[in-house]
Amino acid sequence: MLQSVGTKNISLPPDLDAYVEAKVDSGEYPHASEVVGEGIRLLMQREAEKVEWLRNAVAEGIASAEEGNLVSDAEVLDEVRRRGREFLARR
Repeated sequence: MLQSVGTKNISLPPDLDAYVEAKVDSGEYPHASEVVGEGIRLLMQREAEKVEWLRNAVAEGIASAEEGNLVSDAEVLDEVRRRGREFLARR
């Protein structure tokens, strides 16, 4: 079975295309694919950092709940309503 080795054809908006070309023209990257690959690696890193942050936040919440630091449903609902009113007042 013949498999692709990662070749993709992509279309970029003019501003991104110009940016990629400028990076290659400056000599910072040898090929457009290197610029795009770096962008994808950075996106993957940012997503991994978000997942790690969420895991830590969940672990912190669980630990807090296990220590008995809980907020009642009524308190949460009151806070949501208060923030909603503040948001609407700013509009």
